[in-house]
Amino acid sequence: MKGKTMRALTMLCAAMLVLGLVSGVSLAKRKVVLVHWQHHTPARKEMVEAFAADFMKANPDIEIKIESVPEADYFQKLLPALAAGSGPDTFQIPAGQVLTYARAGVLQPLDASVANAKQITADFVPGSIERLMIDGKYYGLPVDTQTIVLFYNPKLFREAGLDPDKPPQTWDEVIKYAKAMTKRDSAGVTAQMGLATGGYGPVISSLMIQNGAPLWDAKAGLPDLDSPKAAEALQFAADIMITHKVEDTKMGSRWNAFRQEKLGMVYAHPAMIGSFRATVPDLVFKIAEVPAPKAGGSKSTLLSSWAYVVSAKAQSEAATKWVAFLTSADAQKKWILSTGDLPSRKALLDLSEYRNDPLLAPCMESMKKAVPAPWTARQLDDKLFRDAYQLMTLKGETAQNAVKWLASEGIKAEEEQRELAKP
Repeated sequence: MKGKTMRALTMLCAAMLVLGLVSGVSLAKRKVVLVHWQHHTPARKEMVEAFAADFMKANPDIEIKIESVPEADYFQKLLPALAAGSGPDTFQIPAGQVLTYARAGVLQPLDASVANAKQITADFVPGSIERLMIDGKYYGLPVDTQTIVLFYNPKLFREAGLDPDKPPQTWDEVIKYAKAMTKRDSAGVTAQMGLATGGYGPVISSLMIQNGAPLWDAKAGLPDLDSPKAAEALQFAADIMITHKVEDTKMGSRWNAFRQEKLGMVYAHPAMIGSFRATVPDLVFKIAEVPAPKAGGSKSTLLSSWAYVVSAKAQSEAATKWVAFLTSADAQKKWILSTGDLPSRKALLDLSEYRNDPLLAPCMESMKKAVPAPWTARQLDDKLFRDAYQLMTLKGETAQNAVKWLASEGIKAEEEQRELAKP
């Protein structure tokens, strides 16, 4: 009897041990770990880490591990990691690249139980999500949403006899204002610039959009960059340096010049609000919508954005929850204040707190008028437009030949990208 009792106890203990192990495994499985990659700036890193802490409090069954990667190294690390199946669960990529990544099989659509297509379409600004839908499903939510606006220094306006409450409204006016603020020493060396674009691709393409250049051939599904309107806009950008001499690259970085109050106006993304506040807290600046080509003309600019996406290997529901959290209305409000990223949710654009903010109000208006980039090739986000600009400013090429080169290279880049995006 005693032996039977011992055997029964032994069997009971063994059963309890097995049940305990199974229970432990079950509990372990409940804890989903998501590795999130973010291209690095100090402000963004701090923001995402704070979001992760808040998210994990609300979702104790999900752990977020943040890896902030310098932007210069981001894609060199991301692409091999995804190819090896060891990459992040959630990460950010340019909106135009979502199709390529999805067709390559490294992304999965957002979990419809968390964020369905109808809901996303209703909540977000159309231009911010246009590139994120594939075959009726969304593969990401927008982040780093930017337009182009005009930053200007009211102190330099006053010193030049200009009214800081009346920023330039046309291309002619912006040149007139820039000339008034440009200063040179007795040797003819530029001591203060009036206006700068830096030849930045989104600025050049924005000028083309304003001027009525098509940029895209919908029928062919390819860039359309060789037009008289595109050439006129590129000529305007180049003349800022070549003809009017109100921008001088010998002064170095336009950002440093603006921080040092040696630049009156600069075309820039609203994200520079966060950069200027972080680096020069006492700098006083204002923002206006970009000047139109002519009175009453277009103030539309290029809408550039990235997307938070979910890798094919990630736990779908948990990853979509995290991506949705990062792009929620509350999160976007925090992005605005900390980094200057514009909201992509429709409901935020007309909030009184932004309409009454002298810095943010013009940014919100620019968001309403912005046009999403139609291309997929990342080279068209900046490099090719910048190269076309430099053909004129550095090599003396005509605007007509520069846009002809831009058109040819743009089509080539898009066709190469199209091949990569094939299933």
